[in-house]
Amino acid sequence: MKEATQLIRKEILALKLIADRLQTLKEAVTKADDATLTRDETKKFEAALTELGTVSAAKEKFLQTNKQRDMEAYIKAQEDSNEREVAMRLLAQLKEAEEKLIAESFVTKELLKRSSEYVDFRINVMAAAKADTTYGPPGKNASPVANKMFDANV
Repeated sequence: MKEATQLIRKEILALKLIADRLQTLKEAVTKADDATLTRDETKKFEAALTELGTVSAAKEKFLQTNKQRDMEAYIKAQEDSNEREVAMRLLAQLKEAEEKLIAESFVTKELLKRSSEYVDFRINVMAAAKADTTYGPPGKNASPVANKMFDANV
C-alpha cells in the first residue's frame, strides 16, 4: 500500500509541475520579444512531461504486477486502514489535479488555435488577399482565390 501511495504522490507532484510549467510557458510566449525565454521554458515543460511519463510507466508496471486495472481498484481491494484512507484522499487530489490540467489544456489549445488564425489573417492582409464580397449578384462578387495564402478570409 505504501508503494501505491508513493506513486500517487509522485503523479500529483508531476501534474502540478506540468501545470506550473504550462503557466510559465504561456507567460513566456506572451513576451514576444524574448524567444530564448520561450525556448528555455519549452525545454522545462518537456522535462516535466517526461517526468510524468516516467511516473505513469512505474504506475502501469505496479498495476500489472498487482493485476489491477487502475489505482482506484487496487486501493478499494485493500482492507480498511488508515493507509487506505490516505490513499483514497490522495486519489481524490490526483483526480482534481488531472481535471484542472485538462481544463487548462483546453484553454491553451483554444488560445493557440485563435493565435494561429490571427497569424493567418495577418499574412493574408500583408499578401493583399481579397475575400469574396457579401453582397451582389452571383458571379459578380467572385474574387480570385489564387491570392489567398491560407484559409482565413480577409
